Amino acid sequence: MPYKNVLLFIATLFMFQLHATPCSDPAIANDDLSKKFRYGCFCGENYPDLKHPSKKSYRDLNSTESQELVDLYKETEPYDDIDKACQKHDICFISHGRKAKECNEAIYNKLNEIEDKFGAYSEDNVSNDQCKNLAFDIGSVFNTIFSPSDDDDSIFDFGMLMVNSGVTVANKGMQETGDTFSDNDPRYPAKGVKCLLDSLGKPKTNAFTKVKVISIERNQNDKTKVEPTFTFDVSEISTP
Repeated sequence: MPYKNVLLFIATLFMFQLHATPCSDPAIANDDLSKKFRYGCFCGENYPDLKHPSKKSYRDLNSTESQELVDLYKETEPYDDIDKACQKHDICFISHGRKAKECNEAIYNKLNEIEDKFGAYSEDNVSNDQCKNLAFDIGSVFNTIFSPSDDDDSIFDFGMLMVNSGVTVANKGMQETGDTFSDNDPRYPAKGVKCLLDSLGKPKTNAFTKVKVISIERNQNDKTKVEPTFTFDVSEISTP
């Protein structure tokens, strides 16, 4: 790509980020595994219901029209990092038309990454555990329902999320048995709580990573003390 085109692309991307409107009325996830599931501004089947001005299906758009629809999606900032994964999935869907498998694999991998990161801090507070649950439940949809094949008219509707699956329910139930917080706590984040990875801070590390070991030996002839020392890295020790 010519240098001028690269600069134009970067400038255009920056302008969209600069003028994007915040997600003003984010949907709050409820513990209801159905087609009505919504979260943020982008997570949910046929949600948001944005269409190209031509009213054509995204499947029938040419490359210029597809980009115009993508631009509409970029006009709204995602609510948080989970919502951003859903936005990217929707944009991927528009760009790839009928080939959806790679889009579903990408969002599953991203949500799995988000789940792991919040899971590492789940004992710090309830909201981290709830963000972990939300990422897991949405991600399980793409790992169980959508990932086995490419786009299929009988399954895929643009908007992305259908969670009324027995497999997804089973996955959700399995994780619920391992939740560490009280059953009185909602499974998903409350209104106003955002799942932002930046809020987690730096990864946790042990305060002491190395241990100095001293062993005392005695020479049997002159009784002189010999104190050899060595160190080992505690971080290399795996725990079951």
